[in-house]
Amino acid sequence: MNSEQFLAEARKTLHVGAAAAAEYVEARDAMMEEVNTRMTEHPQISSLIGGNPLSMMYNNHRNHIDFLATVFKFRGFDMLAKTLPWVYHSYRAHGFSFDYFPLELEAWKNAVRKHLPPAAASEINMVYDWMLRHHQTLIDLSALPPEEPEAYPELADERRKFMAFLLAADYAGGMRIADAVLGREKGQETLYMGLIKPVMYEIGRLWEDDKISTAEEHLATSLVGRILAALYEKLPFSLTDRGKAIVTSAPNEYHELGARLLADMLESDGWDVLFLGANTPAEALISLIRKKRPRFVAISLTMPFSIDKVSGIISAIRAIPALSSVKIMVGGAAFNTAPRLWRQIGADAWADTPQNAIRQVQSW
Repeated sequence: MNSEQFLAEARKTLHVGAAAAAEYVEARDAMMEEVNTRMTEHPQISSLIGGNPLSMMYNNHRNHIDFLATVFKFRGFDMLAKTLPWVYHSYRAHGFSFDYFPLELEAWKNAVRKHLPPAAASEINMVYDWMLRHHQTLIDLSALPPEEPEAYPELADERRKFMAFLLAADYAGGMRIADAVLGREKGQETLYMGLIKPVMYEIGRLWEDDKISTAEEHLATSLVGRILAALYEKLPFSLTDRGKAIVTSAPNEYHELGARLLADMLESDGWDVLFLGANTPAEALISLIRKKRPRFVAISLTMPFSIDKVSGIISAIRAIPALSSVKIMVGGAAFNTAPRLWRQIGADAWADTPQNAIRQVQSW
């Protein structure tokens, strides 16, 4: 079964009603404690999780229930089908055995039966049964390389050198490459979308494959931030005044590079951008929106576990009459796996690239 067939089957087969989804959320803490206890007591748990600390498994369980709660609430079964192979791939690369996953899923099934009413448990466990049936499919799909067209093929050599400089912590070398690319025609877009974005995606994949450490991935991200800051004054800022905008990462979202690239490109298009960075608390964000009254807010989310928090922010903004004219755009990898999700959470638009985001806000 290929990825398209797997996705099609998820769309056709899976369904969870609103009542069952709410019961799942209500019992989340009790179920997670149950699963943690059951898996910790397994006699082969150390080999199943590849000798990793138990905290890594517990973190996986927390992400699991946050993610499944989001899937059930928003009927995001596209997102489920697209994310599961990545979960298998990432945890296997970090030492977890594939045999861990069926045991974990069975533990969740038992917890669901114990803590949810029978009707809700039956609905929820149909999804767990589907995942268990497709265990081998998920192993196979997790081995496939990502299907992404090569962006800016003429920059292949620059990307190779730039990544090598980042991984070697060579700021000066990376700066030379970035500065030269910025000097080309359409330099900012080429630098951001042809060099930095694909290189950082590749570095992320190296981390997922356990070929570089978390510290090395963070170091590369930090070096890119320094390079962007150093080149900021060279960016082609427009004299057009399009109005004020706020760009931020979602609460509990620590990836901020994509939002930063968008903020810089919006400034070049004539927007007065307030960029808030990573993990902006919801209350603080809403307070700033009330104070600054931007024409639009762009919220970036990479990991899908916090979609409910983004939905809550949008609902809170919509509940304030004085902010009725503020448009809301969402983007990031979490929304790219489920392109219809933005409508369900009440956003005005979704954009998968900064270029499409700029086209959208210009239309507003």
